[in-house]
Amino acid sequence: MRRKLIGRKLKIARKSAGLPMRHPDIVDAVGSTRTMQRLEDGEGTQLTYPVIGTLCDLYGMPAEEKFELQRLWRLGPATTWTQPRERSVFGFDAFRELELHASAVYRYESTYIPGHLQTEHHMRRLFAKNPDFNTEDIDRWVQDRMTWQRPFWEDDGRRSYFLLSEAALRIGCDAEQLERLTEADSQDHMTVKYLPFSSGSPSNLHVPFVLLSFPDEDDPDIVFVEAQDAYLYFEESSSVQSYRTSLDRADSQAKAIEEFRL
Repeated sequence: MRRKLIGRKLKIARKSAGLPMRHPDIVDAVGSTRTMQRLEDGEGTQLTYPVIGTLCDLYGMPAEEKFELQRLWRLGPATTWTQPRERSVFGFDAFRELELHASAVYRYESTYIPGHLQTEHHMRRLFAKNPDFNTEDIDRWVQDRMTWQRPFWEDDGRRSYFLLSEAALRIGCDAEQLERLTEADSQDHMTVKYLPFSSGSPSNLHVPFVLLSFPDEDDPDIVFVEAQDAYLYFEESSSVQSYRTSLDRADSQAKAIEEFRL
């Protein structure tokens, strides 16, 4: 999936730069238009990471983005990989790219209301707790998150499933936010449930995570876990199945969000 992500990103950058695939500098860098097509389609090639950097330079991509695309390319066939947090902020955000192209998003949260479902008031209250943010920073982050939310509220064929712990609701909900969650659950393409305290500790749900499925059967499902200073990605089928099984078991204990009361 990393190579498909990189290929997609390079294709977008190439078109934004107004360069055809047959441009002499591109062909000189990769060897042929056929190889370039394979690269942009995420298929296997013998290209090395300096070639990725050359293309980034040709397209006028920022240095931070170039660095991260090259770093991800060098990981090769690894099925477990990481992305330092600062690279997703200042460079290439792999998770957002993956999420936007997923056909199904399954998310478990134990502490926070998922960003997809937050009200503007909730966002501002959350960002205001960060001592490094000033008013302009908060405004920028709120606008960015609201823009990021829009595709997930549009019924474009993507399914979204959210499972929240009751703790997340108790910590982060006011009446407006709870109404927003209920509204999301009423959408045909969204499901929002919660795990009540009365059901006890959910089996094997140790950390929040996101499981992404994709429309192309050749693309593996991916599990995303947010650590303190990095993002973790698991593509190995056994790892993904472990998370899926835990989520399925927890779902049997979950209740509809409309049953929750503050």
